[in-house]
Amino acid sequence: MTTFEDYYRELQRREGFKDFDLIAIWEKADVQAVGDDLAQAVQAGGLKTQTIPIRPKSTNQSIGNQVEQFFVERIKDYLKNFDLQLCSGAGYPDKQLSHKCSGRKFVLEVKATSSWDASDTNRVVLTSSSKKLRTHFTPPINHLLVTICYSAMAGQYRVTVVRLDFIQPVTDVNIRLEASVSHRILAAGTHPSREI
Repeated sequence: MTTFEDYYRELQRREGFKDFDLIAIWEKADVQAVGDDLAQAVQAGGLKTQTIPIRPKSTNQSIGNQVEQFFVERIKDYLKNFDLQLCSGAGYPDKQLSHKCSGRKFVLEVKATSSWDASDTNRVVLTSSSKKLRTHFTPPINHLLVTICYSAMAGQYRVTVVRLDFIQPVTDVNIRLEASVSHRILAAGTHPSREI
């Protein structure tokens, strides 16, 4: 295992780019501001009480994608201090949070899973190229992973937990020419995290 910061250094070396700060330490005030706005949006939007419409005969991957889409579409309307936007182009990240007053952008990746298991070692792929980060973001670049946990009871799908992982330069990642985390790595991480 290595750190996210070391991964980006090695990735840029392999890509033939000079070292560019692609991940920064989260300031406590930013962790609080982002976490609080997302928490109030989850609450105000009733995201943990609404039934998520899932197409019949959906695969597990499709269900996860539908949960993610439901979450993103609903939470956008309830954020007070940030805008959630798509980050155009292929690759990581899919989305970004923009502070409404300052315009500052934060990397946002949203994943969905049927359960959170701190001992789970299945990979959660984050990134495999620096191109999109270099194109859309300027330092300091902070990365946020939002994991939406959902449950299905009698065919009704609901959000149960929203986990926020404020990824730091020292966050451990596995490298397979991409950076990934697992629930175990995130659970053992020294970065700030929050469950809403």
